[in-house]
Amino acid sequence: MSTTNVKSTTKTDETYMQEKREQEEKNKNRDRLTYDTEVIKKITAIATMKADGILGMSGSFFSSIKETFGGDEDITKGISADVGEKQAAIDLEVYVEYGKEIPKIYQSIKREVAENIKTMTGLELVEFNMNVADVFTREEFKDGNGTKNRSNSDRVE
Repeated sequence: MSTTNVKSTTKTDETYMQEKREQEEKNKNRDRLTYDTEVIKKITAIATMKADGILGMSGSFFSSIKETFGGDEDITKGISADVGEKQAAIDLEVYVEYGKEIPKIYQSIKREVAENIKTMTGLELVEFNMNVADVFTREEFKDGNGTKNRSNSDRVE
């Protein structure tokens, strides 16, 4: 009588766990939630508008933004964002009111932007850069002197 070697069809715990991990990985790659860069920029713009001492962002006036919000005013001028699946990085260019404490304004905006992005999207703010393009009195800015676009050519890092 001959004996035949027959392999068991019973899965070992190790094989079962490996198959389970492979299936979870397949499922994880199937489901994704992503955000357009413009969404993150808009969240940043709205959060920045709340900060005391910010007159505007490069290329825009906050007063006109508030009046035409929802219109065709681009409230994200002066903001750039890099957005991944779990993290975001923001660069912001602003005009600050003369006499205000810029480091406190920076910390306030950074905190507000990070909280809003985290709450609304679940993304972590991993980098936040704010460049102060110019400083104006409120009157100067309202009179139209805050519309100048300054180059960063003389910026020191």
